[in-house]
Amino acid sequence: MAAEVVEPPNENVAEIRNSAFIPLGMNFIKELALELMPETEKDGLNDFMRMVRLLFHFEYLDERDKLKRNFDLVTAAQEQNDALVALTESQLSPQEFQDLSVDFVTDFCGLMADANFSLLTQNEWELAKAENFMFNLPIEIAWEKFDKELLGALLRQNPALSAGLTQFAESALLFKRGNGVAKASGMFITEKIDMLLEMLLMEPLLAFIGKPKPIIADINQGLPSRKPKGDPTKLGADGAMAQERHDVSVVERRTLRRLLPSAFSVLRNFFANHELQEPTFKEVVILYRMAKPTEGCKPGPGGAGALVLKSFRDIPMADMEMIFPEINIRVRFRDMLINVSLAVVALVTFAWTLLTGVEWTKEIITLITVLFGKVAQSAAALMAAQTRYAGAMARAIQSKSDNSQVGMLMHLMASMEDQECKEMILAFCVLSWNGKSMTLKEIDTKCETLLWKRFGLRVDFDVEGAVVKLLRDGLVEQRAGVLYTATPLPQALQRLDTKWDNLFTYTDDGGAAKGAELVMREGDARKTRFQTVEQSLSETLAKTDAERAAVVGKLKAQQDEIAEKIKTLEGAMGSYKWRTG
Repeated sequence: MAAEVVEPPNENVAEIRNSAFIPLGMNFIKELALELMPETEKDGLNDFMRMVRLLFHFEYLDERDKLKRNFDLVTAAQEQNDALVALTESQLSPQEFQDLSVDFVTDFCGLMADANFSLLTQNEWELAKAENFMFNLPIEIAWEKFDKELLGALLRQNPALSAGLTQFAESALLFKRGNGVAKASGMFITEKIDMLLEMLLMEPLLAFIGKPKPIIADINQGLPSRKPKGDPTKLGADGAMAQERHDVSVVERRTLRRLLPSAFSVLRNFFANHELQEPTFKEVVILYRMAKPTEGCKPGPGGAGALVLKSFRDIPMADMEMIFPEINIRVRFRDMLINVSLAVVALVTFAWTLLTGVEWTKEIITLITVLFGKVAQSAAALMAAQTRYAGAMARAIQSKSDNSQVGMLMHLMASMEDQECKEMILAFCVLSWNGKSMTLKEIDTKCETLLWKRFGLRVDFDVEGAVVKLLRDGLVEQRAGVLYTATPLPQALQRLDTKWDNLFTYTDDGGAAKGAELVMREGDARKTRFQTVEQSLSETLAKTDAERAAVVGKLKAQQDEIAEKIKTLEGAMGSYKWRTG
């Protein structure tokens, strides 16, 4: 469960229901798990953790591939992927493209739920609109630029999903996970001036015309109040956190408007320093589709605009509206008041000159010219202020931006895998370490206490999800209906090893497996025949060489014998006396 805000009776104190998300890398959980196990079982536990992670990865491989494929198809036009654009245009009608987009968003919502994200509620959105923390620029979201067909179809197909969601849920979905605290300090002189003008002028005017501005939002409106039962960080005699408080954190909300609720308090503390504090969402993800394609990009089938995924970090709850795209920035009330007042003075002076019949002397003409120059200067100042605010907003958003599009999708899939595996490993090790059967509540409390004592983390551990997956793999056994015990580690390793061996079940069933074996046998036979022929040929060549060497040797001996006879004959002929005449 992601961070959810519940207001106790004190309107300046918020109970933040902690997220089930464990904001630690896998190595930290592995180290904690190894600390719980005896030395003789640590090697086995390392193998256990590796197999759990690898098996989980393979089990969700097809789902991840489907999610990635659908995302590539629905974003092909905006990413200018010509190959996929041609594919979608040739094979998908506008209705089929819409169905594919809805299918992707449905799977994406499932991914976010598995990764312990939750959707922003209407009450939390009312808080963001009513109050400001450090982001106090006057803005308006251009909802008409958002597509409503995609998310509208999703909510119609999943009516349970829309319960409690924001009024703009058909335009954009906001997911949040984890919580923290943002702090700021200073005198905030500019902000105090704006507050004074709003308190003394704008708010009375809005109330007079029947459109009062909400000041302090009650985020728990319509929900039963929860009375605090004690310090959520308090440990009992056994070192465990108080059970009724382990899933929440208490944060005092100190915005400037809460600290200085009246004009008198603002004046009295005008030069005082203040420490501001506001709960934050650690991670925020926004999903939306534009009504029209962006300039320079092809539309999807049916003229669909760009589908956008963006993530942000450490967003104060009162400043949630800062992350939206397509925002129209208005001029501050202070700037508007100053510049409009100058323009009114100029116009009144000019009208007074006309009505009273004052002689148009050089001085009067100069004065009127100066006043009209002031009017033009005021208009230019308003436009400059608007540009300045746009730059300030861009810098604020840039500082909070984290990731987007396919990079963020891959990060979320990896995060979901890690989160599920961390929960399974921690629950199994707690059960093994305990040495006896435990209830779900006892497992939950023990895991949360370990994370608090070891890392200082307040986590609402998802014990049900972890135990269900352990039961499915035979790593935990259920006894007496409500008790659970860990399977002994050697037996657990055997079960994981068997499951790993059976991921691909190719057997001698007379089918593809047998055919593959025959092919291998034929290949081996050909290899053997080749080796036999090669050896025979080699032996034949060796024998032929030996016979040839013998013939050559015999011929050489005969040649030597003939040479010897010729030499003897030449000697005999040299001593013979020839007769002449």
